Amino acid sequence: MKKDRTPAADAAELRRRAEARLREDRKKGAPGRTEEDMQRLVHELQVHQIELEMQNEELRQSRAELETWLERYTELYDFAPVGYLTIGRDGAIRQVNLAGARLLGVERARLPGRRFEVFVDEPNRAGFKSFLEKLFASQAKEECAVALLKKGQGPLNVHITGTASQDGQECRVMLGDITEHEQSQAQMKYLASFPMLNPRPIVEVDVAGNMQFCNPASEQMFPDLCQRGVWHPWLANWEAVLRKLHDGGATSIVREVHFDGKWYHQTIHFVDDAQRVRIYGADITARKQVEEALQKAYDELELQVEKRTTELRTALAEVKALKDQLEAENIYFRQEEKSKHRLDHIIGQSDGLKYVLYRAEQVAPTNTTVLVLGETGTGKELIAAAIHSMSPRKDRLMITVNCAALPANLIESELFGREKGAFTGADTRQVGRFEIANGSTLCLDEIGELPLEVQAKLLRVIQHNEFERLGSSHTIKVDTRIVATTNRNLDEEVRKGRFRQDLYYRLNVFPITVPPLRQRKEDIPLLVQAFIERYARKLGKRIMSVQKKTMKALQDYPWPGNIRELESVLERAVILCSGPVLKLADKLEISFLPMSSTLRTLDEVERKQILKILSETRWRIEGKNGAAAILGLHPSTLRARMHKLGILRPEAKEPD
Repeated sequence: MKKDRTPAADAAELRRRAEARLREDRKKGAPGRTEEDMQRLVHELQVHQIELEMQNEELRQSRAELETWLERYTELYDFAPVGYLTIGRDGAIRQVNLAGARLLGVERARLPGRRFEVFVDEPNRAGFKSFLEKLFASQAKEECAVALLKKGQGPLNVHITGTASQDGQECRVMLGDITEHEQSQAQMKYLASFPMLNPRPIVEVDVAGNMQFCNPASEQMFPDLCQRGVWHPWLANWEAVLRKLHDGGATSIVREVHFDGKWYHQTIHFVDDAQRVRIYGADITARKQVEEALQKAYDELELQVEKRTTELRTALAEVKALKDQLEAENIYFRQEEKSKHRLDHIIGQSDGLKYVLYRAEQVAPTNTTVLVLGETGTGKELIAAAIHSMSPRKDRLMITVNCAALPANLIESELFGREKGAFTGADTRQVGRFEIANGSTLCLDEIGELPLEVQAKLLRVIQHNEFERLGSSHTIKVDTRIVATTNRNLDEEVRKGRFRQDLYYRLNVFPITVPPLRQRKEDIPLLVQAFIERYARKLGKRIMSVQKKTMKALQDYPWPGNIRELESVLERAVILCSGPVLKLADKLEISFLPMSSTLRTLDEVERKQILKILSETRWRIEGKNGAAAILGLHPSTLRARMHKLGILRPEAKEPD
């Protein structure tokens, strides 16, 4: 949404699009949506839009906060008094601050990618390589001193302190210019014969650590340093220093010591007789404080960047999820006729239907899984919609999946979604129906047709409210209420191994059985009136009444196809009706479909045949011309089959 648009303008635009869609639907003959439906859709889209705007505002604030931290860090990083570099395991420079670029004598932008060792004086390169190898191997802080080749100038002596990253792929090093210090060291060497004149502390000790000499600068800086036989922090780790001088073959050692809140740089080497050790010192506290401040700022920035990056990714994921769900819901809304889910489309006043609606009203306020059972054409999906419309989730669109209409190889991606490239032909990312129905109700129509391999995944969603898209290992949590419908006998399907028993138990928490039309004959006149009005209005006809014998024929017929069959018969009758009184176009007969028909099971074929014979014998079972004799069955066997197949005599609850 553009920033210069007002909410009123947005609402007007949404209303304009909704009205345009309504006009298109009317031209195509689709049922019209009410003003209430349109207002609800506009409200729903506005809410989603506001949610996206709030998420975007949070993202903007997070980015502003992150930029502030980056500015603070950049100021510390670039204008630090020491060079700061990030070097990869291959020795190539990855990042460098301004001080580091000045020390190397090269423009900062030209340094990334260049190997650091090319700036090291040839005699020092082997030592620097050894320093890097030790640094990555030990994962500990390491130090060394090298001479850099600076274009147009002489060698530049620097002290390098480095630490490797946790993943071992790069290290961070600090470069300190010690040229002045080295010059001082040279000067001190010159003054070695008369150290009394040196302004920096110089001491000499024997190999046992006994103090032999302190110059005036040492006595002034450390009054207790020159007391013989007294250990001093100036001599920290003395035995290790001697071992390195003796065994390591080093002519001198450079190190840093810390005591009394200050840092000191020491250069240690043997004097001529190798029985005494001379230590030259310098106070480097100010430099160390700057280095520590820079390291602390860098660590804080890394923590903040990591924290804000995580928050930004989470926020972006939420925004994307909301956007995907909004788009998917809008697509689904355009594909489905929302009006068919209204409760007033359930027509009838029979006791059986009232009991079904009573059961639906009982379970609607809960999140319990519901299994709606009934023959084909009884209106099971309308009962599922009624449960949704009476539930706390009614403000969101109920999502329906016809498990029988989708190919087995596509139903899994339809339910759970897929990532791009999850399988051949998956050219785009698709949001599944479970994600679309998050916070709403998902109607799994004809769940008995669901393939076994998908049933296991569905069971997990019902149990744990989570799943993964095809081609993804990321687990998605959803809050979706399940209402399933089926015209199959799931008990029988479980026994035959075509339906998982554990899934059946999960679905069958609250079963509702919708009675067939032959058990609610008193509802037929109301249904006839509703269907006649619908199709007469659609076809521009005026039908005022129905013949009594026509109504009686409609009520006497067992309606194996239930309400769907009744609707088809009446639509055909209205089309062929030429006057104000409705007459049936065809004689109502139960036709037996051959084996090449579209019947799905042997039970349905058997049921159709039994109903056909019962209709011909006027529901007479026993006797010479009874249905049992015609079918070649014992009367008790026929009654048992009728009971199993749910065949009831139209005018009675039980067959005679």
